[in-house]
Order: sequence, then structure tokens, then C-alpha cells
Amino acid sequence: MKAQTRSSIASLLTTLASVAVFLAYVSPAHALIGTSYQMQLGNPTGAITDPNNHSHYLIQRTVEAMDYNDTLGQPNWTSWDLTASDIGSVTRSTTFFTDTNLPAGFHRVTTSEYTNSGFDRGHMCPSDDRTDTTNDNRTVFFMSNIVPQRDDLNTGPWEALETYCRSLTTSNYEPLIISGPVSFDGSKLNTNGYVSIPAYTWKIVVCVPPGTGTALSRITSSTRVIAVKMPNIIGIHSVKWTNYITCVNRIQYDTGYTFFNALSSTIATALRAYVDGGIDNYPITGGSGSVTISQVYGGGGNSGATYKNDFIEIYNNGATTVDLSTYAVQYASATSSTWSSTPLTGTLAPGHHYLIQEAAGAGGTVNLPTPQVIGSIALAATAGKVALTKTQTVLTVDNPVGNSSVVDFIGYGTTADAFEGTGAAPAPSNTTADLRAGAGATDTNDNSLDFSAGSPNPRNN
Repeated sequence: MKAQTRSSIASLLTTLASVAVFLAYVSPAHALIGTSYQMQLGNPTGAITDPNNHSHYLIQRTVEAMDYNDTLGQPNWTSWDLTASDIGSVTRSTTFFTDTNLPAGFHRVTTSEYTNSGFDRGHMCPSDDRTDTTNDNRTVFFMSNIVPQRDDLNTGPWEALETYCRSLTTSNYEPLIISGPVSFDGSKLNTNGYVSIPAYTWKIVVCVPPGTGTALSRITSSTRVIAVKMPNIIGIHSVKWTNYITCVNRIQYDTGYTFFNALSSTIATALRAYVDGGIDNYPITGGSGSVTISQVYGGGGNSGATYKNDFIEIYNNGATTVDLSTYAVQYASATSSTWSSTPLTGTLAPGHHYLIQEAAGAGGTVNLPTPQVIGSIALAATAGKVALTKTQTVLTVDNPVGNSSVVDFIGYGTTADAFEGTGAAPAPSNTTADLRAGAGATDTNDNSLDFSAGSPNPRNN
């Protein structure tokens, strides 16, 4: 072979190698299977690979990383990277596997422990996120990746969010995902009493946009973050996953973990406060100290009501604690300019709800949870107006939307003559409240979009 020909071939091979490297970085559709990719956002609990640590045992696999909790029989969290090439066409495993890789002395959960328990074997890293190879798919079927979930949660809003995350990869987004259980009251699966049942499961999705370089290098303070906290209950199969949107600050408070510790403090702080607007409009807010009216119920004590009292609930979807000592909630009937006021006290931490008990009716059988403040306003069940004000001066106008003292406002019911956005929130009833989406976090400044009528759910934490 002539030297010139050999030189041309060598040059071509070098060029092709360079192109391959470039494509590996420019396109997140390139499969990123390997231990170095599965915990890019950091280790939120400081878990370590120490067989003596039964509460925070670190497992790093090619398809996922996790902090396994032997005392609960499930992961504290599971973390993984998702790209388009991780989603293939292999057949879903039909078998769950006992994780015999756990250290000696750990309880190794078996699939039969879930049998007839009333709970699904809920994947944290989903099966459909790992269908590139049979081995990768089988790996997420280890019982160490499984959490007890009610079927209505597992096959309802939880699965819907999983599907949405995979849809992001078709536009070359590279979601970095972490999920886990939270809030245990000592309840166990009814088979052998070992695996604990969580009251909620949560998920955090950092939607890394397409581009060159590593996923971490493409994350900025404005990168989209989806955070949800979903109740592990029956009856939510048809509820949209966007109804459970919250902020990472809330999940961080509930779990005690520190998320995004692989990011700069500036970026991490911004992303923890981010509240996503759901599929169609995001973000809603990423600011600090943003308090919203999260729920209004005027049917307390009325015919058919369970709760004895009306109530108003507010929520802090920001990143800092808010001093409420100058705030008030105020109410007027649907077409009135006469307002009644309940002054607020204390503070409201990020990601927390604050319950204001109002007037009692003659009926109802259940007391509200302990409220932060007690007032005496009698709210109408089906139509009215509620304002959250940063002063305790009583309003005097029919429509105070836009008033500098008004922090948030809801007009509810068909006859309400004032509201935020294009229309009033739907009419509640004696047995339903108006609840803001995202557990109180979603705020598009449009009452008709942000609120839906549902069973009253007074929250004081």
C-alpha cells in the first residue's frame, strides 16, 4: 500500500473518530448507561457503601443509583439518567428478583411479600426507561428498586408522569431523575410485617436541554424542574399528574435530604424554589416568598358536609419563610364590596400550608385539623371572593384584583364578579372545596385554570 493511501485512510479514521466523539456529546440520544451517569445531581443523603449502614446503603449500578434502606425494605431514593437510546424494544421482564447482592445481614425482600397486600410493586426507576437491553430491563426488577404503591397511584398519575418524561427524550432532552418514598407511620405490608408503607412518593425531574457537553454543564438557574409529591392512596387513578406539582424545597423539607449538591449553590437554590407550570406552560414561579391561596371551602357544617367549619388555606411556594404578622385573609360575597377580615399571625415556611378556620355550621361531624388561626367568617358554599392581603386594612372595593395590598385572589362560582385571569374558579359545594393545582403551588394568575373542585383537604403543615 502506498504511503499516501495509508495516510489518507489514517486521516479518514481520525475524522470518523472525532465525529463519533462529537455526536456522543452533542446528542443526548446517545445511550448513557453506566455508573458514572446515574447520580449526576449528587448524593442527597451522603449514602455510602458500608454494610454496617442499614439506613443509607449506597448502590451504584449501570442503570441506576440508590440509597437503600434496609430498615424500611425499600430505597430512600433512586436516581437515573434518561435518554432516547435507553428506550428500546425489548420485552418487559415478567419476573421480579430478590436482590441477592445486598450485604449479608440485610433483609432481602421477595416478590411474594407483596402478594395480596393491596399494594403494587412500584418501580422507582421504571421498566420502560430501561428497554434498551434485556439485562438492563431485568436489573430494575430487583426488589431493591421497588416501593409499595397503591394501584391507583402506580398506574395513574405516577405512570402518566413517567410517560411524559420519556416523551421529553424525543426532543433530545436528557432528564435527570430522582424519586423515592416519604412519610412513614409504622404501617407494614400485611404479609410478614417487614416492608414499610409510605404515605407519599415523590419525584424530581431536571429537564436538561439538548446541547454539547455533559448534562451538568447544560444546567442553568432557569432549567426546567418538575417536582411532584403524590399521595399513596386509592381514588386518584384519573387525577392529572400536574395536580401534584410542588417545589424541591417542599420535598427537601419533608425528607430531610439535600438535593442538587453536585450543582453550584446559586443554581441549586434557584432550582429548589422552581415551581413548574405543567405540560403547557412553565415555569409558573421561581421566586422567593410567594404565598398563594391554596384552598377555599364554604360548605362547612352545611347539609352533607363532613367538616364542621368553613376554611381558607394558604401555601408558600417560594424559597424563604414569610412573616405573616401583617397579613390577612378577606372575604366578600360574589357581587359585594363589603369585606370581612381574619388577621394572620406567625410565619409560613417554604413548601408549607397554613390553615385558617372560619365559621361553623349546624352540621358536619369532623373537626378541622388544628388551625394556625381561627376566624369567624361565614363563606358561601358555591360563590364568593377571597383575597390574601399583606396588610390588615379591610378592603372596600368590589374588585380589588391589582390592588397593591393584594397578594393573591380567588373568585369562585359562576356569579363571582371578580377573579384573576379569564374566569372564576369552578363552583364548589357543601361537599367540595376549590383546590389550587400542585398542592397549592401552581399559580398562572388565572382562577379558572389554577383551581378545580374536589374533596376538602385541609392542611396545616
